[in-house]
Amino acid sequence: MGYDYLWSGDQLIEETPVYADGTVGYEQSIHWLYEPGKLTPSARYEQGQLHYVVSDHQGTVREICTEEGKVAWAGRLFTWGEPEFWTVSARKEETVSCNIRFCGQYEDEESGLFYNRFRYYSPETGQYLSPDPLGLAGGVNPYGYVSNPVSFVDPFGLAGCPGANPNISKSGNELGVVTGNYSAVKPGPLSYDLAETFSGGRYKEVILGRDTDFYRAGASNKEYGQFFSLGRPHSVIQTRIDKAVLPKWPKGGESPLDSVFKIRVPTGTKVYVGEVGTQNGFYLGGTEQIVIPKAWNVPGIKVIGQWPLL
Repeated sequence: MGYDYLWSGDQLIEETPVYADGTVGYEQSIHWLYEPGKLTPSARYEQGQLHYVVSDHQGTVREICTEEGKVAWAGRLFTWGEPEFWTVSARKEETVSCNIRFCGQYEDEESGLFYNRFRYYSPETGQYLSPDPLGLAGGVNPYGYVSNPVSFVDPFGLAGCPGANPNISKSGNELGVVTGNYSAVKPGPLSYDLAETFSGGRYKEVILGRDTDFYRAGASNKEYGQFFSLGRPHSVIQTRIDKAVLPKWPKGGESPLDSVFKIRVPTGTKVYVGEVGTQNGFYLGGTEQIVIPKAWNVPGIKVIGQWPLL
């Protein structure tokens, strides 16, 4: 027996069994239901039975429950994705199946590999079977998954992003209108020095659809810079690791961090969004960053808050 799969963009919405004689078992189809823009389903529907999906901070399915709250499927993934399942009922008719693994991945039962949209992933090795389409421009290990699978996921097999059940419109689409997609093999308008701060030189050009509040970590006497984030920095060490901010750069420049600024950027401003590239040592990056070249010259930009960063 095999399966036909129906996708709506990047969302798997239906699994339908196909038997050896070619008969399609539409009445046994599994339907996955999603919140708008999400990559992890919220519910499962099969043969008149509705089940609700419980996922963790990474968007990994952990439990599937009946409408009465009884667990019908439960499991977890080890660090690099090897699955472990728990028996929730001795009666087969009270259980359901689920081959969804890390966010954006679906396990092929025959090979044990995870289909990750643009590549296949092996949970045994923590590596992809094929290299990054960008080659070494995408990172030092073109077969590697994310650097930290506890905090990051790679829903498409192309680039890591923070967990928290990421949106299908990740990396900028939710901020406004995307007017360009660029990479090391398709350079965009940013200077080389700014573009290379993104992983693989990959970033999106976005025109903000509304006034948007960003955060910036820096020195208390310098409100404006060129690098921003949607989330508020919580500590100096966390900011240096997540945003790959070296205390002293190879060319001699220093980057003191003692304050957090909340900055409102007006509608219509052009920003550049992507994943922070890694630096040497433990300055991992991997989180989302927003670049606004010469932000101090943007008409209408203003600081609306400031706090110490410890």
